[in-house]
This record gives sequence, structure tokens and C-alpha cells, in this order.
Amino acid sequence: MHVVDFLQHRGDMGALAREMGEHGCTRAVAFGLPVKKHWARSEPEKPTYYLDDNAPCHYHSLTDVVLLDAVDELERAGIRVAPLASGFAPTDRLAGEHLEHLWERSERWAGVGEVMLRHDDLTDLTAGETPTADHIAMDVVADFCRDKNVPLLVHHDSSSPGRPGRHEYVAELDRLLRRHPGTSVVWAHGGVSRRIDPRGQAEMLDELTRRHPRLHVDLSWVLLDRILDGGRLDDRWTDVLRRRPDRFVVGTDTVGRADMFADRARQIAVLLDCLGPVDAEYIATANAASLWFRE
Repeated sequence: MHVVDFLQHRGDMGALAREMGEHGCTRAVAFGLPVKKHWARSEPEKPTYYLDDNAPCHYHSLTDVVLLDAVDELERAGIRVAPLASGFAPTDRLAGEHLEHLWERSERWAGVGEVMLRHDDLTDLTAGETPTADHIAMDVVADFCRDKNVPLLVHHDSSSPGRPGRHEYVAELDRLLRRHPGTSVVWAHGGVSRRIDPRGQAEMLDELTRRHPRLHVDLSWVLLDRILDGGRLDDRWTDVLRRRPDRFVVGTDTVGRADMFADRARQIAVLLDCLGPVDAEYIATANAASLWFRE
């Protein structure tokens, strides 16, 4: 979950911790947001989300500092947290230096992410070159994660909004995975975004996880909206999750808001109820515990 929104405003960690407790959640993988929305002179209203207007976003490294402060609050409230570092430009070949600096300052880091690569309109709104999974700068990040033995969580759309089901960007992620077989990679939302329609997504993920033994898939955010229908998990997704329960994790992808956490937690409960108890335990807790909590 993110602890800040796109203005880098931190949510109420106390309220969030209480909401987590009400849903039986005692641990969290937490991160900031690597970009900050700009309030442009041409916009009369202050934005709260990256899609609110056409003003750009810029990379914001302070998000990692804000995250560690939020982690302190969550842990005082009884939540065990695995913090991830994300405040760097994924097209910057010096990103590894930023990560090394963070690791020198704190031993608490459990991984890197959520790295924002291809992300529907956010890609167009963020200054600089297009961040792709196979960018040379991502080789540095992937090597860093391998050397530190921590997972790399990436957001990388599988296709463009205008080509649903083409999965034309999957090849970029595939190249990253082939170049870095020793790095554990978690694909946020399985390549789906707000404007990315997941056509053939389950089949594509089934094949990709078959070929890459260290690839995991995060079931969260709008992906939950697309695969759950009226309290029932789509049959295609049920088949994949039952076939590879050790390769999926669940999350809320909240931006520090207790109300948003509650809505997503209810969806996750529905998803898990559609699976057997052993598969549900892997996807709900065991896989995340192995990846980020070293259990």
C-alpha cells in the first residue's frame, strides 16, 4: 500500500492501522509514490489525483523519507511493516546510487517499489523519457535487488489503452526477467491500470509465470474490480490461481486512506473465499511473508 497520495500528502496512519486491525490485517508492504503532481498556474483547482488535469508530474525522492516516518506510526499501532524504496527515476542510470544511499541510512528496507514504468496517462504526464521495464537503468535496479536479496515491485502496463489484449509491452518485461533471472520481480496489478482492459490477462500471466520462476503477480487496485463479478471470481482467474498459488499475492494499493483500505479488503476476502484454504493461505499471507518478511 502507498502511504501518500499524488500530492505526497500522508494519510492518517492511526486510522489506517485501526481499519487494518478490523479486517484482521497485522502486516503491510508499504511504499510512497515516486512522483508528485504539479499544480499548474493554468489550473484553478488544486489537484488531488494525477488524472485531475493536464499538469505534469515529477519524480520526488522525499517520498522515501515520508514513508519511514509513516512506518514508525504504523508499527507503534501494532502493524508490522516491510518498507519499499521508490523515490527515483527509473530511466536514471544513477538510480543505484540513490538506493545504495538509502540502504546506508537505514537497515529497514525490505525491497524496491512500486517502480512506476508504463502507466497509462501517468506516463504521458511525467516529464522525461518513457520508462520501460527493459530500460538500461532498470538493469542497475534489478542488479541492486539481486545483490541485496530483496524483491523488485514494478508497475508496467501490459498494453496501451487503445490496444486492449494486444499485450505489446509484455515483451519489455520479459526481457527484464530474462536478463535478471536471479532477481525476484513482483508485477503490480498484473499489468492492468485504470484504462488498461485485462483481456486475456489470466492466460498471459499463466504463461509468463510458467517461464519465469521468480516472477510473482500482485492482485490489487483496479484488477480486483475486473476479476470479481457479483461476489464471484472469474473462472479463468480461478484456474490460474489454483494452478500457481505460490506465485500470487494480494494487496489493497491504497494511498494512505482507511476508507479505501476497507473497500479493497472486502474484495480480497471475496477472492480468497473462492479458493481452497491452502491456496488462499499462500496468496493471502505466505507468499508475501516469504518475499518481504524473510519467513
